[in-house]
Formats: sequence, structure tokens, C-alpha cells
Amino acid sequence: MVDAFRAAGLKVGNPRDRSVDCGPDGLGLGCSELIATDGVTVYVFPDPTSAGEIAEIWAGQSYRRGAVVLNYLEARTPATDRSRYEKVLTTLT
Repeated sequence: MVDAFRAAGLKVGNPRDRSVDCGPDGLGLGCSELIATDGVTVYVFPDPTSAGEIAEIWAGQSYRRGAVVLNYLEARTPATDRSRYEKVLTTLT
């Protein structure tokens, strides 16, 4: 996903695999993959239901497509860029 964002000209500098934070010893969110970048944080969940529950908690600061949630809070993604990330995600899922 990060490569697709980069190919679209979106900010994904400083990518960090933080998947270890998904489990109970980390944030405990139940995600299976977590990649943080300077532009957006990408959470991949085992199923759409789990992703939907988190997206509801982060309402207004996230976007969900299937089992993937884009979170804009940590990266402070400008509102003008959010739709571009979402469009790329939509083409991938």
C-alpha cells in the first residue's frame, strides 16, 4: 500500500513497521499489520468488522475500506490530501 501511495505522489516518508503494536503488548487494537508514515498510518485488520469498529472510534480522523483503515491523526494529514489517499486505497481493494 505504501508503494501505491508513493507511486501516486503522496507523502509516505519515513515508513515504520509498527505491527508489534497491534497485539496486547502494544496498543491492543487487534490489527494484523500497522505501517506508520509521515503522511498517513495504515492499519490492516483480520476482517472488515474489526476494521469498522476502530473506524467508528476514530470517526472524522480515519477512512475504512474493507479490512484496511487509514488513520490521519498521528500524521496530521491535511484534509485536502485525505481524499487522495482514500482514492488510491479504493483502487487497491
